[in-house]
Amino acid sequence: MIQPRPTTIGEILTLSKHFHVPRFQRGYAWEPTEAGEFLSDLESEAQLNRGLFLGTLIFNVSEESKDKITIVDGQQRLTTIFLLLIACRMLAKRLGADGVAQETQKRITVTDPATAKSKGPLLVASDSIRDVFGVMTDSQWNGSMPTKVGTKWVKRQSRRLRPVYDFFQRKIKDYDQEQLSKLLDSIYKTRAIRIDIDDDEEAFDIFERTNARGTDLEVSDLLKNYLYQQNVSGLDDKWKEILSNSDGTVLKMLKYFYVAKQEYVNKSDLYSRLKNYCTKLGGADKLVDELHQFSIFYNIARKEDNPAQIKAYFASKGCKAIASDADKYQRVHLSLQALRLFKVSQTYPLIYAALTSLVAKGNPSSPSSSKLLIKLLNVMEKYHFVNNAICDRVGNEVEKLYANFCKKFNETKDFELTVNELISKLREQLASEEEFSARFCDVSYATDPIALIAYIFDRLSNYNIAPGERVPIYDPQKGQTRSNHNVEHFLPQKPDDGATLDSGTQQVIDNIGNLLVISFRANSSLGNLSPAKKIQKLKGPLQKNIQNLHYVREFIEKYGDKAELWNEQAIMDRSRDMAREAYGHIWNLS
Repeated sequence: MIQPRPTTIGEILTLSKHFHVPRFQRGYAWEPTEAGEFLSDLESEAQLNRGLFLGTLIFNVSEESKDKITIVDGQQRLTTIFLLLIACRMLAKRLGADGVAQETQKRITVTDPATAKSKGPLLVASDSIRDVFGVMTDSQWNGSMPTKVGTKWVKRQSRRLRPVYDFFQRKIKDYDQEQLSKLLDSIYKTRAIRIDIDDDEEAFDIFERTNARGTDLEVSDLLKNYLYQQNVSGLDDKWKEILSNSDGTVLKMLKYFYVAKQEYVNKSDLYSRLKNYCTKLGGADKLVDELHQFSIFYNIARKEDNPAQIKAYFASKGCKAIASDADKYQRVHLSLQALRLFKVSQTYPLIYAALTSLVAKGNPSSPSSSKLLIKLLNVMEKYHFVNNAICDRVGNEVEKLYANFCKKFNETKDFELTVNELISKLREQLASEEEFSARFCDVSYATDPIALIAYIFDRLSNYNIAPGERVPIYDPQKGQTRSNHNVEHFLPQKPDDGATLDSGTQQVIDNIGNLLVISFRANSSLGNLSPAKKIQKLKGPLQKNIQNLHYVREFIEKYGDKAELWNEQAIMDRSRDMAREAYGHIWNLS
């Protein structure tokens, strides 16, 4: 029995029921990008004094009599709303608004009306975050992400939740009580269509059908229909190529295109803004041509791992100074490769706007202008490594800044001045060394992608080395990140001498301070030898295998005499040394 009806988030949050995320659903997957767009839309609707429309929420109410409602569709949106409410509760406490904090808490947990005691979170989250989410919903939570809940290690759960929660905290940290109340009011007024079903099998079928549909096509379909009405010649073939270049992310590509050409835009306004821009250009044919050109760049920036294709693209744009210099187009390639690894796509409109400005108003054949573009890419790589890859900040914290500079690049008469102004802004927003060091020292083989660890050692080992002389450690072009080099535990997880590791050392065995990246052949020869025996081999018969890895040679020189007592203290000392070197030199925004 399907019962669709309008509702608000406020109504849902006042139900004394536990909303469960079933096991057949994927874990919480929203990134700060999606959360940022949600908050931006929420704030925009609040200014207009109307409720944001959240879409359809589907619930299985077959066990409602047991105070249990299962979420069939909507867990990503609802979980994100709860994270925002938790951030609001924490802010209310800091502001001394105890009444607001208490009322917010009533919408986060279920309270027994007879005893006034908590019966647990209103949302019983997905398994991938459940333990830490439960800690965060507690009214006494101190704001610190746990590494353990009871006897269970929950670092992965904390790392999954921290980016979105930290994003919300930063966005509202300067709110006063009136602003906070206005935000909470806009959350509660958020509208949705609620569909209740009362059958488990039907719930599973609806979940499969709902998540099999694509949701990115609405704006592109509207735009395509509009362009057909304008009688654009050869639209079928051109549109097919544009969609192919978007590779399933057409909505994001259309948004980035508009930002690169005009200014920041919310998704809800994108279609009308694109139509207005079409009129401004003087016709749909020009819009399609511009969109086609942007789609070519977008495809290369997102996917191209062949430096030769980067060279060919810059040659097609008339940038001879880059296309004719292997060192330069290799540097562009490396920066784009890194930004893909960090999953930061907000850079694409800005890079395109800067390149377009260089071609249209600068001198694309000038070595000095080309160096400025490469410098900008390099600074963006370093900035997003520090703030996003390590400090878990959100990529869209600079989305509006980048949008503003897209406009500046489109209007500038001084390319160098605009590049330097943007770099100065990024320096101002860079995470502090203290924040970076704390997060860097937590990088672990157990919890972080091997690709990120390979990238870190790649940049450490190739610092100040020309691209043509690099020894690639992170090289996804080959389809692997460790085809020629392995991530090696200096102190083995299971030493072959049978040594027993103390509990402190065991806890940090996967920490970056205990990792080296060395050649595959050297690693196979070292096996599970003790640190002291590894140093002997690396100084002796394996010396030739590490002659091109200056960072490994420096490690031996600096830490070789400490190998006999390589324990928790030594590992963490090295990780702090690495953090200082990383922030002060390798990823310094100079």
